[in-house]
Amino acid sequence: MYDTTILLLRIAHSISLSATADATVRREYNSLGEMLSHSDNFDGEVKVRPQGSFNLGTAIKPINGSDDDFDVDLVAIVPDKKTAKETKQSVGTVLERSTRYSEKLEPEKKRAWTIAYSNSHVDVVPAIEYKDSDILVTNKDKRNYYTYLASSPFNFKKWFDDKSAGILQQTNNLESAVLDANVEQPEKFSERTILQQIVQLLKFHRNKMFVDRDSELKPISMILTVLAGEAYQQESDLTVGLQNVANNLRKQIQTDSIGNHIFNPVDHSEDFADKWREHPKRERAFYEWLLKVEEDFGNLSGITLEEFNKKMEIIFGESRTNAAFEYLGEQRARQQKSDSVLNSINGTSKEVSKHTFWGD
Repeated sequence: MYDTTILLLRIAHSISLSATADATVRREYNSLGEMLSHSDNFDGEVKVRPQGSFNLGTAIKPINGSDDDFDVDLVAIVPDKKTAKETKQSVGTVLERSTRYSEKLEPEKKRAWTIAYSNSHVDVVPAIEYKDSDILVTNKDKRNYYTYLASSPFNFKKWFDDKSAGILQQTNNLESAVLDANVEQPEKFSERTILQQIVQLLKFHRNKMFVDRDSELKPISMILTVLAGEAYQQESDLTVGLQNVANNLRKQIQTDSIGNHIFNPVDHSEDFADKWREHPKRERAFYEWLLKVEEDFGNLSGITLEEFNKKMEIIFGESRTNAAFEYLGEQRARQQKSDSVLNSINGTSKEVSKHTFWGD
C-alpha cells in the first residue's frame, strides 16, 4: 500500500464529522421527527429522514468553526395532501412556535427552513410523498410563488451505494474488504468506503478553494458526488482511486448543442448544471476548480512524499497534514520493529532497511 494512501486515510478521517457532531445531528433528527409528528398541524406521523451528504456518509466538517460543527440536510415528509405553500408553512409554523428552535430559526429559504447554531446548521426541507419519485419538495421562487419539485434522494443513495460497491481500504496486505452498505437509517460510518472518502476529499478541496469567494460560485455537492460516482471504477486503493477519479471527472460531463449537462443518474429530467446557462460565472468557477483538482490529485502516484506534503498542507492545512505524517511515521516504525522481530525469530541476520520520514 502507498504511503500516500495511509496519509489520505488519516486526512479523510480528520475532516469527517466528529463523534460529537454526529451525535448532535442524530439527536436533532429524532427531536424534529417527534415534535413534528405530535403537532396539531398534521393528521398523522411526519417522517423526518436524512438526505444529502449525511445520509451518503460524505459529510465533512466546515472549513471555519470547531471540530464539532456540522451542516446537514433533513427532509420532513408530511402526511397531508396540502398545496406546496401550505406544506412549507405548516412545517415553518411548528418550528417558529417551538421553544427549542424558534430563536435558532432563520428566515424562510427557497426550499428549506434553516436551524442555525454558532457555526452549524440543519436545513429542514418540507415534502410530501409522490408515486413517480421519492418525494415532492416545496420550492419558493422569486415571485413568492410556491410549487412542488420532484426529488429522489433515497434512490440516489441506492445508486451511490451501488457505485461504492462496499469497497473499504485495507491497511494491511489483505485484499480490500466489502462493507454491506444496505442500511435504511443514518449510518455511523466508522469505516467509509473508498468512494465516500474520495467525495469527502473533493468536497474539502472545493470548500478551501472557495472559502473567501462568493458562495454562489461554489460547485454544488451533488455535482461533485455524481461525477465522482460515475468516474469511480471500484479501485481498491484510495490513492489510485482518487487519482483516477480526478483524471476522469471531466469525461462524465455530457455536452450537446445547448451546453454542458450533469444529469441526476436516477432522474434524467434533473440537470444539476442547468443553472450554468443562467449563471455562466458558476460554470467558469466549476471548470476552474476542476482544473485545480486535476493538478492537485491527478498524479499522486508520481510525486515524492515531500511534494505530496506541500500539496496537502495547502489544501488541508499544516496541522492536519503534519498529524497525518506523524501517524505514518509511527506506523512505519512499528512495521520496522515487527520485521526485526520476525527476522530474529527466523534466525536471520539480514538488516532491515531503515524507514525515513519520506519513506526513502
